Amino acid sequence: MKSDSELMFEAAQIALGAGERIMRHYGKVDVHIKSDQTPITQADMESHDYICKQLGKNTGLPICSEEGILPYATRRDLPEFWLIDPLDGTKDFIKASKGFSICIALVRDNIPVVGVVFAPALDLLYAAFAGGGAFFWANTQQQGATKDNAQRLTGERRIAQNGLVAAASKFHSTEQTRQFFEKYQLTPLVCGSALKICYVAAGLVDVYPRLNGTKEWDTAAADIILRESGGEILACDSKAPLLYNKESVKNPYFIAFGKTQIGEQIYRDLLQGSALVFA
Repeated sequence: MKSDSELMFEAAQIALGAGERIMRHYGKVDVHIKSDQTPITQADMESHDYICKQLGKNTGLPICSEEGILPYATRRDLPEFWLIDPLDGTKDFIKASKGFSICIALVRDNIPVVGVVFAPALDLLYAAFAGGGAFFWANTQQQGATKDNAQRLTGERRIAQNGLVAAASKFHSTEQTRQFFEKYQLTPLVCGSALKICYVAAGLVDVYPRLNGTKEWDTAAADIILRESGGEILACDSKAPLLYNKESVKNPYFIAFGKTQIGEQIYRDLLQGSALVFA
């Protein structure tokens, strides 16, 4: 049986391969609209096919993808399975923005234990496994992603300014989110896809409030990366960490906290039920 560390590095190599395939379509997009009115491209499907083939061949574990969802009756009793978003941030990809990513997570007993997020247009790779830490690579095209060149994410703050900086979405802002930013006087850093949570893990932003819809495959990989860096995602309703492999793949609204924000004002307000601002 392969260790979680081995599975993380295998998933990282697969994400790099998927990134190569996605970038062949970058800037020349053929867009279709799915039944849920979200966009899909040929790059989404090529990435999906490649990841599923490679994960299946290398691990033999079941796979649930945004582009190939396992029914709950099938995955309900699975002890572990891969949960992937083959192209997270399709709108960024369509507009030739660089903030899209590939997300690969291994879910075991309702929580992610391995996570990989790769942004091919930025050549940034984040990864983690439970109990082993979170890591970061840049320049993977030239240097690859190995144990020897891994940079550990410690969760320490890497922001020059004193005020809090929060990750903000280019395409998914809401009135509640805007009020939240105003209440806590947060400086927004606009970034795409699962990179928003990864940037929290990397100490580039302090918090990330997500007060509208996401799915489990949007967050699972980045979730374990944030946890292993010392941070945490808390659901706004339960005040508890996100759970996965639910009957509904929809996530509740949540706030992602960097390591340095655990126990600080927004964190305390959320636990006390006073963090959210409703119109």
